[in-house]
Amino acid sequence: MRLSRHIHKATVHTFTLPPHHTTNCYVIGRDKEALLIDPIFESGGSLEICLKESGIGLIRYAAITHPHPDHYGGIEALVETYNGRILCHRNNGNRMTFGTSKGHLIDRFSGGEVIETSEHIIQVLDTPGHSPAHLCFYIQEKGMLFSGDTILGYGTSIISPPEGDMADYLNTLNRLAEMDVRIICPSHGPVIDKRAPDRIRWYIDHRLMRETRVLEALHSGLSTIPKITKAIYNEEDFQMHGHDLQPRAERTVLAHLEKLEKDGVVLRESDRERSHFYLV
Repeated sequence: MRLSRHIHKATVHTFTLPPHHTTNCYVIGRDKEALLIDPIFESGGSLEICLKESGIGLIRYAAITHPHPDHYGGIEALVETYNGRILCHRNNGNRMTFGTSKGHLIDRFSGGEVIETSEHIIQVLDTPGHSPAHLCFYIQEKGMLFSGDTILGYGTSIISPPEGDMADYLNTLNRLAEMDVRIICPSHGPVIDKRAPDRIRWYIDHRLMRETRVLEALHSGLSTIPKITKAIYNEEDFQMHGHDLQPRAERTVLAHLEKLEKDGVVLRESDRERSHFYLV
């Protein structure tokens, strides 16, 4: 799918969380200078077809927004076939090689870097929350944000401690809300090319709504994560994210509780079986 001149999207079926079943791989630029975002590669697959149709025989970077397997499958075969280097967040550390023996080809970015092609200047953004090692990519002249799992095409992103951090996530969303974002290209779901700022604002409001409901559940006397989760998630949530949502929802509730604990609003008490949370 062509998004604009020298920007294409290839959709690949992956093992990812409901309601999504595919990962979007983005190709930015031309032959020898192309930046690939979240490349899922196999010979004859959607990404390779996209590269061939775009006339790309060599790439510059295969960029991984964050180290979850549905964002980098087949990356060793990709760099063997199309050369280039692997780009990831600095917090992946030296031990993270994404299943490839080519660790010497990995460049680790901190956010704030710029990648230039003949058509675009691409800014690298440090966007922790869903993962502490999460990058987004931004083309300012187009107002185009490649959001990884920070913002999805539909549904919401899971924030699962200890990897996920709700305070970091809200800070990231608030920073994105201050930018000129007109198009959001997520790693899962459709491209958001209408009212993109409203989508970011909705994500912030949704997380604050969940936080308010967690506080209400605590105020009513609920103190354990399973009971709080059952009180604040409704049938609409289960229809969107699947009827196996409960354990994933509990992880996000924990993320909210940990944020509130850091804020000094909630106190945690633990015994051998589970943790209990109370309003201070």
